[in-house]
Amino acid sequence: MQPISDEEKSRRRRINQSVIGTNAMEGLSLDEETLSLMRRYEEGEIDREELSSAIDLHVARLLRERSALAGAA
Repeated sequence: MQPISDEEKSRRRRINQSVIGTNAMEGLSLDEETLSLMRRYEEGEIDREELSSAIDLHVARLLRERSALAGAA
């Protein structure tokens, strides 16, 4: 992936801060893996589609783990 401009990094930082703030207002916090993915997006290591796909996979894994734990109880 090509490096992104400082302006684009700032734009992405504002988006990430908005997402974090919105979740906080709802009483939710993001886990470290999600925050790490968001930082990678902010730095230009991954694009929006890659971020979305990675978060989808992460959430699916968390749901599988949760389901497995519920089934074991």
